[in-house]
Amino acid sequence: FRLLTGGVHFGEPIANALLREVAEETGLQVAVRRFLAVIEYELPALAGKRFATFAFLLDELGGELVVSDPDERIGAFRFLRVEELPAQAEALASVPDTRDDEVQGSWADWGRFRAVVHRVVYEALTQPA
Repeated sequence: FRLLTGGVHFGEPIANALLREVAEETGLQVAVRRFLAVIEYELPALAGKRFATFAFLLDELGGELVVSDPDERIGAFRFLRVEELPAQAEALASVPDTRDDEVQGSWADWGRFRAVVHRVVYEALTQPA
C-alpha cells in the first residue's frame, strides 16, 4: 500500500491534475484543505531530468470509493492514521530487490522512491503550525 499519486499532463494546471487523478483513482470528490509539500527528485532513469511530487491534504466531499479509471492498477484501499505513515514508509523502503517490467526496474528502488512522500507528509502533518 502507498499514498495515491498521479501524473500531470503537459500544460495541465496542478490543481486540475489533482482533482482529475483523485476522481480517476478513487471516485471521490474532494476539496483541497492545504498544500503540504513539493518534493523534487533527480532519478537516474530520467537521465538527469528532475521530477516533482506535490502533496496535498484533502477533504472528502462525496462519491464512492472505487477505481473509476479501468487503466489504474489499484487492487485495494486501506486507510492509515497519520501515526502509521512512518511504518508504511519503512515497509515500502524494505521491498525486496526484484526486477520487474511493471516498474521498469527494481521493486526495491520503487519502494524507496515511494517511501519518501510518506515521510514528508508525516512531517508536514505533525509539525506545529
